[in-house]
Amino acid sequence: MAKHRLGLSLIILSFLLTPTPPCASALSFYQWRTLLSLSKSLLSRVANARYARGDLSGAARVRNLASNLHLLTVNSGVFSLGWDYVWNYYSTSLDLPLEDITRLAKKVSEVSRVGSKERIALWISENYLDLRQLSESVVQGLLRTFSRSGALRDTVLAMKKEIEEGDLLKDFLEVGSKDFVGLLQIGKDLFCSFSPSGSTPESEL
Repeated sequence: MAKHRLGLSLIILSFLLTPTPPCASALSFYQWRTLLSLSKSLLSRVANARYARGDLSGAARVRNLASNLHLLTVNSGVFSLGWDYVWNYYSTSLDLPLEDITRLAKKVSEVSRVGSKERIALWISENYLDLRQLSESVVQGLLRTFSRSGALRDTVLAMKKEIEEGDLLKDFLEVGSKDFVGLLQIGKDLFCSFSPSGSTPESEL
């Protein structure tokens, strides 16, 4: 039993310390921290916007989500992520929804070229259904990929619930569309090496 635990610990440690782990060269510690930092920044702005318009419960939910993401930036969170990956996905060729992420990022990038707040609000109302469908496709793809219990799936499930019940996607578009595009791009780059082909989709931003 002790040998088994030691073996697992060494596997996880080697995963965390290897500069370019097998089948996951894009999964760098720097990219992971950048992704989480940008996510927390967006969530904080969403929480402030909700609080300003009187949605106290919605603001509290988003702050709680941001706090949970913060846990993944400390050592215990990195260990949890490494354990989750090694235990559930290390030997699996993951089919991540990279094309859906690319399409969503390209669509969201349009809002940054719209102009005034009034025109942005109009653009969102005209395009929200398509954006919602794309975001749901991305989330469902991630849930199919990260199908086992662990830090990765729990994070995706939490985001899914807030998108469905709290219009998180709309809030992202209103408070920081450019950062949202950046988040999607980093996420795509981070996950690209998990795809069976090990490459990014042909249609880039």
